[in-house]
Amino acid sequence: SVALIPLAVLLFGVKIESSLMLIVYASFWQVFIQVLYGVADVDNVAMQTARSYGLGTAARIRHVVFPTALPYLMTGVRLAASVALILAITAELVIGSPGLGREIALAQSGGAISGMYALVLATGLIGVLINLLMRFIERRILSWHSSVRSEVIV
Repeated sequence: SVALIPLAVLLFGVKIESSLMLIVYASFWQVFIQVLYGVADVDNVAMQTARSYGLGTAARIRHVVFPTALPYLMTGVRLAASVALILAITAELVIGSPGLGREIALAQSGGAISGMYALVLATGLIGVLINLLMRFIERRILSWHSSVRSEVIV
């Protein structure tokens, strides 16, 4: 995705739209690939059982496919959030669109090393907070799933 920065600059200029295009593009693939793995992991016996009970396509998707793919989807969203932050900062550094990346570049070029490190630290803390928030949401949504059942505090 970082390799697409020149293309984004050619298409959208140095505005925020180029950064958003890169972020949406990279995040989409993170989620899409995880959902593909989730749908491929659906148990064939469960699908055949649902079909034998007379569930239609929509009901099979709702009751069999979606619960199987949801943990994969949540993992994809968590990964996409991290990738989005990394790409946002990188695009701001390279393109110069407004944000923390641009402020880091300005502090570096201006010789404000302590300010630059403070911004880098703030960026790292934002990344940790995003990951913690996504893990919290994942535990709430997937409290029924065996992968997070032992983690849930009631």
